[in-house]
Amino acid sequence: MGRLEGVARTASTRYPAPVVRPPRSRALRLLASLLLAAGLFGYFLHRAPLAEVLATVARVDAANLLLAVAAALLSYALRAIRWGLLLRPAGRAPTVQLLGATAAGFATSTIFPARAGELVRPLLLASQARLPAAATLASILTERLVDLASVLALFAVGVALSRHTLLTSALPALVRAAALAAAALLTGIALLALLLRHPEGVTRTLLSWVPARFRERARSFLQHLLDGLGAVKDPRTLGAVGLASACVWLPVCFQIQLTGRAFGQTFPLSTTFVALGVSVLGLAVPTPAGVGGFHAAVQFALTALLGVDLKTATAFALVHHGVCFFPITVIGLAYLGATGAALGEAPSGSRTGPPGGT
Repeated sequence: MGRLEGVARTASTRYPAPVVRPPRSRALRLLASLLLAAGLFGYFLHRAPLAEVLATVARVDAANLLLAVAAALLSYALRAIRWGLLLRPAGRAPTVQLLGATAAGFATSTIFPARAGELVRPLLLASQARLPAAATLASILTERLVDLASVLALFAVGVALSRHTLLTSALPALVRAAALAAAALLTGIALLALLLRHPEGVTRTLLSWVPARFRERARSFLQHLLDGLGAVKDPRTLGAVGLASACVWLPVCFQIQLTGRAFGQTFPLSTTFVALGVSVLGLAVPTPAGVGGFHAAVQFALTALLGVDLKTATAFALVHHGVCFFPITVIGLAYLGATGAALGEAPSGSRTGPPGGT
């Protein structure tokens, strides 16, 4: 644990976030995050009879659960490979280092609040693969945008294909949400295309709409966005990233299916797209590993949209969260221990060593 704390501390001091908050402010945010996690998790558990939930967990089918774990780990591995594609303009990183840094980053975010892994992961790779730290940091923002686009697209497609499977009472709200998701996706793609085509003009226009006190933060965000989007300017790379993104998220949908089978539930693949969209919304709540928000979102998706009984939905949410986060955390901690996590050597500018191979 001491080594992991050192990684997070080194990342936050040597490569600070664009906006540095005083210690008291950070402490208050940490406390708020933990209280929010506790409150949401308490609400999640309060809704269901705990004894029946535990009995349902005890009857879970181990074979399907192991397959779900394999699907989850496959998704993380494919995420690391896609990350390598996004980093191509900065250089090539060995696949083992991409996999290890990805696992270490998610392990850090599972244990520490404030999504610390999103800082540890790129800086760890920068240190090991001798890539520019600025490029690896910018790639995380691009990755998040690609993930958002992928989940929005899957959610919209899932609602369109699952109208006969989802609860009738939920359909009107879901159809509106899917239409909004599709509109947001198309609008976002158009804005990003415009930003890539006319970066200076679009940046000036956007900043003119931002209040003065937030303008510097917005300028930093847009600069990081432009730096990260350098990887997708080439149409071939963009196509490869799009295909890789489908490969990242489809195993997660199969993981939902397999976990459902472990509880005796059968979910068509299209309905898992909808459940995925709702669960990712729960992960947006700023708590460590999405605790509370993720559980409540999955519980809601299964009961309100798919008609699963409350005790099974609650048991599913607990096990699904474990499948998503426990194996990758163990692997990430093992990788940090094996490598020493030499973040202090991360280069801040251009590459100082030869490019790695894949």
